[in-house]
Amino acid sequence: MPVGGLMVAAMGKSKRFVEIVAQLMSRWGYTHTDGVIYAHLLLSERPLTISELAEATRLSRSSVSVSLSRLTRDYLVTYRKEGKTKYFSAVPAFLEKFLQQPRDILDREVRPLKEIVGRLMETAGGEEKARFETILTDLSALECVLEKIIELEEKESECIDAR
Repeated sequence: MPVGGLMVAAMGKSKRFVEIVAQLMSRWGYTHTDGVIYAHLLLSERPLTISELAEATRLSRSSVSVSLSRLTRDYLVTYRKEGKTKYFSAVPAFLEKFLQQPRDILDREVRPLKEIVGRLMETAGGEEKARFETILTDLSALECVLEKIIELEEKESECIDAR
């Protein structure tokens, strides 16, 4: 296979990597742009400037800057300064972000929903009450599963220790 063919194959894989990271980051509450920036930094062999990221991603310097601020705030990106220029690097943190999700879902969504459904049940009657009981049962099961996932995460597991 010619060298050019290898480069095309690598570029195709890189493009797919960027797409998947952007999807994953979107699921975690980041923008698509944040995901694209983070993916490019993960793939880069060296720290990049805002201008280099803007050129590589074809995004505006302003969009890149906003994303870098958010990613830096969340400790997914670090930077070093040389004169007036900042050089940005990604901190691989997929595991930490993933493990944070069950706790966030439990605290921000499942438990508040259970509370609301419980209050709705108090004033409901007949079929409406039965429907709310079904929802509450489902939410309670989800709460239990999330608590088990959190318990597993809190224990020193073989997967985490293997890092």
